[in-house]
Amino acid sequence: MKASLSSEFLNGLKGASIFLLEQINQISTHTPKDLLEVNDGAGRWNTLQVIEHLNTYYRYYIPLMEVRILASNRPARQHFQPGWLGGWFTRTMAPKCGKVANKMKAMKNHSPSPDLTAEVVLGEFLRWQRKFIHLIQLSESHDISAIRIPISIAPFIRLQLGDTLAFITAHNERHWIQIENLLGRYHSSFRLDTGLASAALTD
Repeated sequence: MKASLSSEFLNGLKGASIFLLEQINQISTHTPKDLLEVNDGAGRWNTLQVIEHLNTYYRYYIPLMEVRILASNRPARQHFQPGWLGGWFTRTMAPKCGKVANKMKAMKNHSPSPDLTAEVVLGEFLRWQRKFIHLIQLSESHDISAIRIPISIAPFIRLQLGDTLAFITAHNERHWIQIENLLGRYHSSFRLDTGLASAALTD
């Protein structure tokens, strides 16, 4: 992945994150709760489980990123160059043209329980998503290549903050497509604006 202007890079992530916030808020307000518990096959996740899966990532990453950002005194740099590993993680996770090409099995600590309460899961996600958007904005005044974040599945691996933000955004977009597929059959107007984040993440 080539270097890009840090401001443009972060604005792309912020735009994708605001889009997801608005969509999940609409689901929380207008989608009957029983539809959120419908899956598309035995043993497969329903919409609530997908959103809870995203919550498990946020519980780990957001408090950690906030501490590291606030502790940093390195000013923002004009350009951001993704790391080779962080860039690979993001490219692997990001959908291509609105489709998820490579299936992945969730790690145990990121596997959601089937016993979930819609109001609790959705409310938590919306709070985390607003916080994530705030952290992207906060990152605009810091060197996102100097701050390092240990990944949840292998803490000895540390990615640049910029790569971590991009990976989480790609992961969110990947599962947004899953949600669209789950609920699209019930809502004829349910439409994903595909590639919002992916284009910025895979250039």
